[in-house]
Amino acid sequence: MEFWEEIARHLRAVAGETPGAWQELLLALSPKLETLARRQPIGRLRDDEDAQRDIVAKVLGRLHASDHKTIKKWATQEDPPPLQAWIRVLVRSAAIDVMRARPEFIRGSHRQAPGWFSLATLVTQAGASTPNTLAAKQREVEGFLARAIAEARSALDVHRDEAATQLATNWKIPAVHTRRLLKRIDEYERILAMALAGHSYVEIGETLDLSRREVELIAGYIEEFFHIRGFAA
Repeated sequence: MEFWEEIARHLRAVAGETPGAWQELLLALSPKLETLARRQPIGRLRDDEDAQRDIVAKVLGRLHASDHKTIKKWATQEDPPPLQAWIRVLVRSAAIDVMRARPEFIRGSHRQAPGWFSLATLVTQAGASTPNTLAAKQREVEGFLARAIAEARSALDVHRDEAATQLATNWKIPAVHTRRLLKRIDEYERILAMALAGHSYVEIGETLDLSRREVELIAGYIEEFFHIRGFAA
């Protein structure tokens, strides 16, 4: 308890705008945040040192933001939440943000649980040769989508307003997936390529002039399209 009592003193000093208090808090709290970051249930990022640093940076950023508003709110409550639990909540929230920011993480919906979009888990269609390297899988993923887009463009030229229905019939999938593809046909391929290259949703959005939420949404559509076509595991 002595550690958390020390952290509480530092927090109250920061809230009271004591000179040098923020630097003292950083020195005392940062090692503990690093330990907590390593324990977060963030799947494949758990052993990623960059992700751990990002979690710590997000927590410290929140504590520092708006003239230490979060700290002052905690310190001035008549009955503040237990400090250890409060810090753990901040770390957990930061870990979720870091995980969701990764382009290969797919948020959950009422149709699908959250999870990771991973080339390592993709499987080929029945009868196709199985790629034995990650690079080969990436080429197959990109090639599969490129062929689907080419077929979709052809359907647009021939069937016009009925293209979504025709594609759904040909591919034996619900038309919602073909309508999504046709509506975002110029973005599907570019978003997949940038995601597989390791770009974040923010970076993809800035390049394509889309919001982060739009990129997340389309990435989810792409993932669902692969699954419904029987391509992704």
